Amino acid sequence: MARNIEFNEMESIEKAMNVFWEKGYHATSMQDLVDAMQINRSSLYNTIGGKHCLFIKCVTSYAENAIQESREKVAKEKSSLQALKKIIYDKAAWVVDCEKGCLGVKTIFEIAPEDAEVRKVLSKNNEIYIEFLTEVIQKAIDDGELDTTEDASLMAEYILTTFTGWKQAYILHRDPIKIKKMSEYLIKHITR
Repeated sequence: MARNIEFNEMESIEKAMNVFWEKGYHATSMQDLVDAMQINRSSLYNTIGGKHCLFIKCVTSYAENAIQESREKVAKEKSSLQALKKIIYDKAAWVVDCEKGCLGVKTIFEIAPEDAEVRKVLSKNNEIYIEFLTEVIQKAIDDGELDTTEDASLMAEYILTTFTGWKQAYILHRDPIKIKKMSEYLIKHITR
């Protein structure tokens, strides 16, 4: 009699995501994925699809989890400006603490230039995060915590782009104090 193994798709996607995150898309083999997910190839193809489909699910899940975590943190803050500062300080800490880097940024440089579907997913995820940041910033502007002449959407784009630069700087220099100072400078710059 065949064994009936319950398949948890979200768990499997997380396991696969960690492999892609560690090795990159191109260096990850199907064998790497089935080993990490502890399923056979036919189960992978039948339930999720091939490597590319799985990768799209991984990147989407990664982005959804990141935005959900940010929304939960923002909801706990008393003011929108405090929430924005929390986002910035948390990202600075993450840049220093997360050895693997950002799966989204890695994907942008490794695959997005040649893969329109991946580019579309990343672009959508980027838009969602910018909308979220824009809402936080606009609320801070409306509440008089930030300059009312600021463009919330432009500031959101600027902050998000800055985060990517911090990761680059940290990879090259391994200087956590510099990242902390840059986060303080960013906050000083946007709150003046």
